[in-house]
Amino acid sequence: MSSKRFARPVFEAPIPDGMYLGRNKKVNPAVFLQWGQELAETLRLNDFTGYAAFQINDQKTIFMRNLRLDLTPALYEVQWAEPYDISYRAYNSHTGRTSFDLTIEFLVKGVRVATLIRKMVYVSLETGKPIELPPEFASGNPDKHLINFRLEGSLPWRYSSVEMAVRPSDIDYHQHVGHPVYVNYALDASAAAGYRYLPGPPDLLGGQHEIARIDLEYKLPALYGKPLHVYTWDTVPSPPSSADQSPDIKHEVHFAMYQSSYIFLKHVVCLARVSLYR
Repeated sequence: MSSKRFARPVFEAPIPDGMYLGRNKKVNPAVFLQWGQELAETLRLNDFTGYAAFQINDQKTIFMRNLRLDLTPALYEVQWAEPYDISYRAYNSHTGRTSFDLTIEFLVKGVRVATLIRKMVYVSLETGKPIELPPEFASGNPDKHLINFRLEGSLPWRYSSVEMAVRPSDIDYHQHVGHPVYVNYALDASAAAGYRYLPGPPDLLGGQHEIARIDLEYKLPALYGKPLHVYTWDTVPSPPSSADQSPDIKHEVHFAMYQSSYIFLKHVVCLARVSLYR
């Protein structure tokens, strides 16, 4: 692995050989989130731009607040062949008072095919509230803000719903559902609800549609042993009002994921939005 210095510290390396896309050469978007998780841990262990300043213990931790995965049209034009020529470029793209964004660009033969932005918040486990980032980390990183969105959680009058089980393999070492797993929950829920425009077996979903963006907003951890209730509805996006919105997005699918906390009460654990090129 090597580190290059541009206008901001950038970490560049090939994707490890053990990370693959699948025997059918199809790309499940969740694989980029899983790569992002592994790569972020690699950067932390290598003290990338001061990551070692964070105290991760029984009093403080880093909580994932948002994920945004942008998939470029180039991804759908890649002719996959082994060995995969996949690399990544990572850099801190925003540093605030209590949160920061890590951006990871994925490239195939030098062409960017996906960009993952991870918004993380430094949190006190005693109070559950955000705390200020370590000064030695904040002072050396940029303040540009790349993602700042809130997803809609209010259910419309028309939606589909499905109950799903949280599997033991979904649980990470924090004893709750790992954040990349929620993408699979959304894709599985769309199939169960009869939607026909998300990737999947042709005989099940009736065709291949191209995902442009996946947004995730994490609320509370989902736990093993309790069913997950996923509500799904779709919308046609409004005309772009900012540079953050792509005019190429033709359709949006929304997901609200709930889990029971008491006998008759449910709380939202994650909100998601999948935007489609077509």
